[in-house]
Amino acid sequence: MLHLDRRLIGGWHSAPFDVGAMETSGLVFLADGRGWSRFESISSELGVSRFRWHCPDAGVLEMRHTWQVDGHWGSGDGFAAVDSSGPDDEVVRTGYRIGPETPPYGAGPVDTLVLDRAVAFTTTYARGQRTVSTADDPSAAVVPYTPAPRPAPPRR
Repeated sequence: MLHLDRRLIGGWHSAPFDVGAMETSGLVFLADGRGWSRFESISSELGVSRFRWHCPDAGVLEMRHTWQVDGHWGSGDGFAAVDSSGPDDEVVRTGYRIGPETPPYGAGPVDTLVLDRAVAFTTTYARGQRTVSTADDPSAAVVPYTPAPRPAPPRR
């Protein structure tokens, strides 16, 4: 059985730590072991990489990427144009810690995820929404998610 650190579940965003940057990144960890990273820039570039995640050891996060969509964002929260979409097989294994950090120009500490290795071009993410679903993934309109498997009926 794969271990999922429940503290990771939900959304994380780099914006509070991106002072002066022209890009921002986000991570989402779903309770079922799926997730995605998001990278976007002021030039309208948008990239989403879906992954399966688990924690093989304490303080170690493994993300097995499954699909990548790259293009440009529009007026909404999704893709206005898609340049490429296809399978991805990158595996990222990194140490991580979760704790309070004060962002530059921040009024005080926020819950922060710090990775040893950059994911979506950064290592530091502030806690975002705790309740997130596949409907929040900007690539869901491009590549719909398959429904979650239904549990089998009990054996008689």
